[in-house]
Amino acid sequence: MSKSNYDLYRKAAFNQPSYYPIRQSIAPELFRPIATWMGRLILPTKQKRNLVKGALFEVRHADSDRSHLVGQIVKLRWSRDPEVQKVARSLNKDVRFTKETEDSKRQGNIHGDRLNGWGKVNPLESLAGARPEDNVMVMLPEPVAVEEKDGEATLFIGQEPIQITGIFYGLVSIVEPTFQGSDRFRVRHFNPESRIFDGREEIVLFPKARANKNGALPSTNRNLEKSPLNGNGWYIYGAKNAQEIFTVQALAPRSLLRLCPDETISTEQATTIYLKKQVWQDPASQKGQTKVAFLASKGQKIRPSMSQWQKGDRALVLHLFGGIGGKKKEFAPMGLSFGHFAYGVARVIQEPLADELRFDIEYKQIYVHNSDGIISGTLSWANYIGDRQRGWLGSRPIGDIIVKLDCFTEDYDFDGIKLSPLNEFIRQLDIMAARYRIGDGTGATFVGPANSCVQDSQQALFMTIKIAKEKVQSNSQIQDWLKRNPYHPQAQRFRELVLLRQSLERKLIPLGIVRSDWDQNTLTLGKPLGSNSLRNVFNALASWRSLLPRLAWETVAEILLQHGASMWILRANQVGGFDPDIEPIAPTVVL
Repeated sequence: MSKSNYDLYRKAAFNQPSYYPIRQSIAPELFRPIATWMGRLILPTKQKRNLVKGALFEVRHADSDRSHLVGQIVKLRWSRDPEVQKVARSLNKDVRFTKETEDSKRQGNIHGDRLNGWGKVNPLESLAGARPEDNVMVMLPEPVAVEEKDGEATLFIGQEPIQITGIFYGLVSIVEPTFQGSDRFRVRHFNPESRIFDGREEIVLFPKARANKNGALPSTNRNLEKSPLNGNGWYIYGAKNAQEIFTVQALAPRSLLRLCPDETISTEQATTIYLKKQVWQDPASQKGQTKVAFLASKGQKIRPSMSQWQKGDRALVLHLFGGIGGKKKEFAPMGLSFGHFAYGVARVIQEPLADELRFDIEYKQIYVHNSDGIISGTLSWANYIGDRQRGWLGSRPIGDIIVKLDCFTEDYDFDGIKLSPLNEFIRQLDIMAARYRIGDGTGATFVGPANSCVQDSQQALFMTIKIAKEKVQSNSQIQDWLKRNPYHPQAQRFRELVLLRQSLERKLIPLGIVRSDWDQNTLTLGKPLGSNSLRNVFNALASWRSLLPRLAWETVAEILLQHGASMWILRANQVGGFDPDIEPIAPTVVL
């Protein structure tokens, strides 16, 4: 049986939740909690499933009124809201591992072994039981309802927990290691009064990451203090260890996430050229660096277009990563680095430590079972990108497009009847991710010609707009409103949404054939290559533009630009310490 990266990583103490005491003493002027409710998911025993009706949750952080729950293990359940219950029940599946799943395990991929043989596995169980141990750390999306009765507490949530790394975060500049080769570094905190890094100095721990099966490091401390990004500082995520030293589990360059572009582009032709020709140009020459570009809305100048991005705004994220080259390169068939595509959601927040606008990004990962133990679902930026052991910041080139397009990212209110395409999109992606975790009961999902992270993410987008259109067409009150207000900005936005779907059809389905599973939202997803291969090939041909991650990334972004979107493009190229054994490879765009 092949060894997994997960098995190698878990040998490092700092990768285990038990390394960090539950009770933490943190200076609030230097570190902030990542969220209000945070903790560790625990899979209930088979005998206690019916009593728990969800998952167990070890509380690591709670709101001030419920601080007495910190350290306790409580029940975590879905909200009693009828719609939430309906969706959750539809995702309950019996789990029976297939031969293909067992083969995948022997190849070193991580599957939910503890769920095998269970009936009606629910999405909270599939998240808690996705790995061999109970080590999935999450924050709970608001609102969180709390019920306490007879000394026991139950938490209720309406959306999937978000996978996180760390409990607290700070903003620092790295001074130097305490001695050459040490994993302890002197750092200086950001001073909000002077606006520079002349705040308190302290020593933090950057534990050395474990190498993967190829001998490559996910991150390194080498020359970390000499990074060109150090001047603008780093967000460090983690918690204190038993020795009361803050341990850095994840890293984020401040310059990448704040709303301060390195380049601005306004003309339609220039934005298209930048998107298709320049974004991924020669990443090796930009190793260790980031670049943030702002692309203005069609027909708008930079300043008015940028001013539309305000605190509280939500935006669509198109994520793409490239390959790992160099001496310790990853396997790339025929030298092609296809990369990986995902959607996500970004919020514009007022980050309190720097007191400036910053993107808070969550990825909706439609992710097949893998050697790293990355779990399909909602992952924070710090968890999926910045995690120093399992993230991609230090080892891959990363590209995130953050899109504001009013017809899709803004909500509708037709005389009290509310409609939110973005919320519906989140719901569709959450459903897809939950199904991926257990392979619709088979225990595994696989990359195939017609079903993959790219294909199934596009299906969710396609269905979102279709559902929004059907809701409007089938509701007489909304139809009356549209007839009374044909020139209202909201009516114009909805017409633009319908046109957007038509553009997506023309580009993503160039043969003019709407795949039956996309049009009807058939419950199909990544399957072994041998299953229904003729149908898979036909489906792939009918939507070939969404086969390759980079082609889908560019195509969808170009369509959104043509419909009036403004966007930020965030690029990073193996950022952090310097690793001479790897180099960033741009994702392949065409075969």
